[in-house]
Amino acid sequence: MNNKAQTGQIFFYEVQAKFNLREPKSNKPTNIYLVCRIDRKQIRLSTGVKVYPEHWNVKKQEAYISCRLSELDNLNNTIVNTKIIEIKNRFLQYKRYLCDNPNEIGNSVKILKKFIYKDTMEKEKQNINAVHWLRNTLALDRTIKDSTRADYVKQIKFFEAFLNEVGKYPINFSDINLPLIKDYESYLFNKEVGKGKTTKTTTVGNKVEKIICILKRAEQQGMIDIHESKLDKYKKPQSRQGDENEIYLTEDEIDKIYALRLTGREEEVRDLFVLQCWIGQRFSDTQAINEGIIKEAPNGKGKVIEIVQEKKTHRVSIPLLPVAIDILNKYKNGFPIYTNQTALNYLKNIGEKAGITRLHNVTEDRGGEVVTTQVKAYELIGTHTARRSFICNMLKHGYDSHIIMKITGHNDAKSFKKYVRLTSEDAALLMLETESTKVRQSDKVPTTISQEGNKEAINILKQYQNTINGITFDTLLDTQFFASKINKASDMFERMGYVKNGKLYDYNSEISGIVKEIEAYMQSPASGLEVAHKYVERLSVGNLSNLRDELKLLIVKCIKIEVNVETVMQIVDKAFKMGILDNDSLNDMKEIVAAMLTAKDK
Repeated sequence: MNNKAQTGQIFFYEVQAKFNLREPKSNKPTNIYLVCRIDRKQIRLSTGVKVYPEHWNVKKQEAYISCRLSELDNLNNTIVNTKIIEIKNRFLQYKRYLCDNPNEIGNSVKILKKFIYKDTMEKEKQNINAVHWLRNTLALDRTIKDSTRADYVKQIKFFEAFLNEVGKYPINFSDINLPLIKDYESYLFNKEVGKGKTTKTTTVGNKVEKIICILKRAEQQGMIDIHESKLDKYKKPQSRQGDENEIYLTEDEIDKIYALRLTGREEEVRDLFVLQCWIGQRFSDTQAINEGIIKEAPNGKGKVIEIVQEKKTHRVSIPLLPVAIDILNKYKNGFPIYTNQTALNYLKNIGEKAGITRLHNVTEDRGGEVVTTQVKAYELIGTHTARRSFICNMLKHGYDSHIIMKITGHNDAKSFKKYVRLTSEDAALLMLETESTKVRQSDKVPTTISQEGNKEAINILKQYQNTINGITFDTLLDTQFFASKINKASDMFERMGYVKNGKLYDYNSEISGIVKEIEAYMQSPASGLEVAHKYVERLSVGNLSNLRDELKLLIVKCIKIEVNVETVMQIVDKAFKMGILDNDSLNDMKEIVAAMLTAKDK
């Protein structure tokens, strides 16, 4: 073999091997070694047979067979020559293999041993429990992340359950092949996973592919030959359900979830989920929030947090929006650490409490059958829904996908697009909003608001979350939707003309839309009026006084964002019917409305 460092070429067919005696001058049988030079290193491998030195033909590289030798000597030498021919053939196969797979030349010595000691290794593998070997090897492997190791161990457990059920456990590596893997695939297809459903086609393919991936790690140590066992011929079953089953939550739906009054672990899960919705990170990466670095943005426009993502140890800087800052301040001592499954156990129930009940068509491919059903959106909420929601909502705000990818840590557009769940209607509304904004901006002078102004707006919003005997004003009105709309519109009103990323952002259109929703809501029947009225009856006079003050602030905000005066009076009348206002305070409230309208006209 030519010197690779000098020529850059390797002529592996020129590699030669010969057989040498361990003790050529001995008068006793001595071991025969296969000797060759690979990559300028001499390799000596035992053939497993012996010969008398005087019976060895150095030139022909074989033992003598002669009538002058005893019958026993000829028999022993015949065994030697048979083994020599076998090793020569294996050495030739070895060279052909490396010439066909030059990328593996770096492992040439290891591969040589694999070819020469094939029989011995097969016998050893037959005595090894493949499942135990894989599990133990993964436990000792420090080249993989803990999360990946945990997933691999779980996949081995599934595979072990299959082997037990079909009566093939324990199993050795020589019995693992494509037919067995296809049997595992069929087993998964027919396995019930709850509510009479069988495993999804995508899940089946993923589980089988992961087992093959784990077995490839065993191939590196010579325990299995993926090509020989035909595992490299496996083709993942194609699902026909598409990728439209996942949902994203709109900003209004996220606001509803955040407005819920929760306690304990449920509150913690909700807070972390909402934070995830506004920072766009994977659930596993939100666990790194505790080690994140929060600092002022270089442009002085706000704060960012720097974290290191777990999947690719990638550092990202994330802009902190007001809600995210609010949540982080709440957990200054660090977020509680819990598993993805624990979060999933709470999220669907939280979504149901928040009224995320819009219907979504879900198409599933299970056991070879494709079925489409209508499912309430809260049933589809998972930890990954938050990351998807961030991406979709930021796209709806007009941010370029490449900017969002810098925040989420995506390296390629293909994987990023899997998260985009915008509908055709979303796209149409976004284009209309963008065009109308361009028209409005031509007549508008850009302005900015200070950090102090932002803090003041946040404090005003917090005032509406204060509790009176465990009951908020918006709960009494049975209008969490209504109150959150007013708060959102008022916040936008404060930020009208706000410049972000050097580009004017106008909230006029959004505020107009919210005001219309408020007016439409107030014209609808008060379904929870009687229930709310009973709560009011239980409150003390002092609490009612506080409640009336809240109502005054709410009315001020309504007029500020230009809610129709008839709608404002509907709010006042509703509060009167609920007992929040008596006759005197009703008249006072009407005077306040009239005075504000007069001042606004001036």
